[in-house]
Amino acid sequence: MTPSPTSKHLFYAEMAKLLEAGFDIRKAAKVLEDTELPVAQQALLTDLHRGLESGESITTAFAKDTQTISSLERSIISAGERGGKLAPAFQHLADYFGMIASARRSIITGVIYPAVMLHLGVIIGTLPTALMRGESMTKIVGSLALNFLILYGAALTVFFLCRSVLGMAVGNAAVDAAINRIPWIGKTRRNLAMARFTTVYHSCVLASIPMETTVSLASNASHSGLIRSAGNRIAATARSGNSLGPAFVAEAAFPKAFARSYQTGEEAGTLDKDLARWSRVFREDSESSARDMAAMLPKVLYFIILFFVAWKIVGFYSGYFGDLEKMME
Repeated sequence: MTPSPTSKHLFYAEMAKLLEAGFDIRKAAKVLEDTELPVAQQALLTDLHRGLESGESITTAFAKDTQTISSLERSIISAGERGGKLAPAFQHLADYFGMIASARRSIITGVIYPAVMLHLGVIIGTLPTALMRGESMTKIVGSLALNFLILYGAALTVFFLCRSVLGMAVGNAAVDAAINRIPWIGKTRRNLAMARFTTVYHSCVLASIPMETTVSLASNASHSGLIRSAGNRIAATARSGNSLGPAFVAEAAFPKAFARSYQTGEEAGTLDKDLARWSRVFREDSESSARDMAAMLPKVLYFIILFFVAWKIVGFYSGYFGDLEKMME
């Protein structure tokens, strides 16, 4: 079972704390093993211990369980290991998953009320009409069950369709750009993509990884087709030995404020500080935009549900008065 963002946030925060306190990775893992971690993370530490005993790198040992550790985590851990900056790398991951957990809580909290209203709408749309027709309780319950099955089926279809489209957006710039135009959703996705990009980029800069590799790792970790496409062009600039600042400014995939800051930071030699600041900014913006989305989408769903309920009520009374008119005739 894949650990939740909350459990990952706590896991990486504890690892960062222990490493900053002077523990090496083996001792830090041993301390955490004694704290009754979730099963998946206990298995991860077991793999780490076995991997290190057999001479594997920390990253290789962590990367064995691809269900538990994502490509983003492997990229940041690899950068931290290569540059001897494991504590900052784990802290980056703790901050990132803390942001994801906060955003997810906001969204889940926001959709609870519309979900309750949707279920009430199905009941209101089914029960009065069935009672007017004099249907038996067994038939009414059957109709309600059928309507709920249709509702859940439609919800699952929409879920898997959205998941498929979002998966396409990871490698397709056109699909990514189209999704990013959707109000609220697009803004949240852009901020999340930039949070991933800057987090990995900063870790790689701290580790003194070559810029071509840094751009590629950060672009792939962004989960954005637009940023990946732009990253390929910027990586080509890095291969030619030119400054990357003008290349960032020329790419529409990156916010102009960030691109200009990158260019001046490159000239001033303050990229590490600038990237740390931007990583924090985009994490905060992601949380803020997720809260906005969590506030607005339920309202949109609420009005759709109200329209559905109103339509059912109008249909109910139309049928009711139609039957009265026929009886009077």
